Amino acid sequence: MTDQHEHGGGHDGHGENGTMGGHGEHGTMGVHGMLLFGEEALYLSHLPMFESPHNFQVILEVGFDDAVSEVLRADRKAGGDGMHTFEPVEFHITELDPSGDGPARSSIEGTIYHGHFERGGRPIARGAVAEVHNIVYFNELDVEADHTADRDLTYLCFGHPGQLHLAHQITASPDFDQVLTARLVPGTVTDPSGRPVAEEVTRGFDHAEPVLFRGRSDTPEDRLAPNETAKGFFFATFGPTGSHGFGVQVETGRELYVEMGELGSR
Repeated sequence: MTDQHEHGGGHDGHGENGTMGGHGEHGTMGVHGMLLFGEEALYLSHLPMFESPHNFQVILEVGFDDAVSEVLRADRKAGGDGMHTFEPVEFHITELDPSGDGPARSSIEGTIYHGHFERGGRPIARGAVAEVHNIVYFNELDVEADHTADRDLTYLCFGHPGQLHLAHQITASPDFDQVLTARLVPGTVTDPSGRPVAEEVTRGFDHAEPVLFRGRSDTPEDRLAPNETAKGFFFATFGPTGSHGFGVQVETGRELYVEMGELGSR
């Protein structure tokens, strides 16, 4: 099921003293709403905007206690493939920054919603604590940067073997947020020169690895579609033969989320 949102409204992001949090005077305090997805492994993906304090693309692997996990499983069973989101209590998102001595925050408390927490979603678990198992991706977005017209379509690949996901890499305004399930097609691996290799890529990716889809522009109109197969190139990842980078056919599955309005032109 695709949940597409075109309007430009933003989630609350008020910092100390009731003012809009900023990376400076008020830091990055805010209600940093997140998409909740995944099967055996659960992930939270921050829903960013090109304004402070929400100018961060962050993906976390998380876990909940047994009671909350059962509520989520039951709601998914009853609601089919509907979207879930997580509305956390206010916190500084930079507390998740893995640089330096590592993140200062290992858990986030909030409410799980069936649907979008700001767009008619229904709360199903209040006081849920997401234990952060892994910082999959953390990047501060430059609110002044402009989108480059000739940039290749780029996604971030992450997940456990057999349960991979793609999240569009957000860079500059205007941009779009998108998350899909995916798999690497067996028998399609090539070396950086495009020559087929016999070895397969069977591992998962604990940390997000960038994937280029050359020949496609980095725009909403040229984004990956559900149930599509496209040639991707993992330029920053060692291939199965030890080469720096490898190509492979990437098959998408479900589109879990897509958003354009909140990342449009400033």
